Amino acid sequence: MANQTYRVGIIGCGGMGRSHSRSWEPISEAQVVAAMDIFEESAKRVADEYDIPATYTDVDEMLAKEDLDIVSITTWQGPRAEATVAAAKAGVKGIIGEKPMAASLGQADAMIAACEENNVKLIIGHQGRYAPANIETRRLVAAGAIGEPTTVHHRAKQHAGLLNTGTHAIDGWRFILSDPETLWVIGQTSRTTDRWERRTICEDLCMGLVCFEGGARGIYEGDLPDPNDAMPKIAGTEGQIRNGPDGTLLLQNGDAKGWQTITPPPEPKNQFQELIEWIEGNISDHRGSGRQARYTLEIMMAIYESLRIKNVVNMPMETKELPLELMVNDGTLPILEEGRYDLRTPFEGQTWKR
Repeated sequence: MANQTYRVGIIGCGGMGRSHSRSWEPISEAQVVAAMDIFEESAKRVADEYDIPATYTDVDEMLAKEDLDIVSITTWQGPRAEATVAAAKAGVKGIIGEKPMAASLGQADAMIAACEENNVKLIIGHQGRYAPANIETRRLVAAGAIGEPTTVHHRAKQHAGLLNTGTHAIDGWRFILSDPETLWVIGQTSRTTDRWERRTICEDLCMGLVCFEGGARGIYEGDLPDPNDAMPKIAGTEGQIRNGPDGTLLLQNGDAKGWQTITPPPEPKNQFQELIEWIEGNISDHRGSGRQARYTLEIMMAIYESLRIKNVVNMPMETKELPLELMVNDGTLPILEEGRYDLRTPFEGQTWKR
């Protein structure tokens, strides 16, 4: 397959569709030949900006006409599974989807099954796996620089939603811990307002405690009250690592007094280049594979599921629907403050609120 030019299509021409179009440009083996969005003007805007020859408003039409090798699926999370399954059945070789992988575990499983049945390489855009600081943290932890890992922590930025920014944070935990299995999750969630995020039901606040294989705990805080506590990036039995200024890491352990400043080496590859390597068989797996992304989605779903079952969620989790939606629909989480609002893209007639 050397010297092949891969025909790439973009599905979803909002901000991330523009970002993917820009990311494909410097890759000589790939050419973006088609852009699709249900809003024709969005597809045309991206096509004009990145010199893409064809535009579509229908996924199936684009897949039927363009003989694509790779698609970037940069829609909101709700329709991502349907587009992924359609692309896999249409015979593409690779798919890169944005995060979160999907809006439920069942959707994620449908995506993985369709790709595996059709020999399609599926990756999800957790680009933190290419950040030099994360790669160096993973290496240090694996080398025993902080002993046995004990805690990782993330306090999300306000008004983001678990499925939005939580996916990068939790996937980042898994990456720096060398992608361990998840043993169990316990969580708490509140939703008293009619809050949505990119047309998926969203919580008002949540927290989760995640236990990984080996015993390390992940602590997730989303829209919890102040005060904030500046926790380390990762702590262990013999030290801790924090993020330093300008992409550096700060390491504290028993080998030296005080803090050591570490400058991570640059990472030459990105997820787009690695997808082509994976398609061509030059690597056995992709660090951002759909299977890895499913673990991250499962943890987020389990935070909601813990409230639904009022207990610890032992992994693997069996509920395939979005637990938050199940609780809203069955009255477990009644709306106490009327007025539907979306954090990212207002509903028609929405009066903005937090």
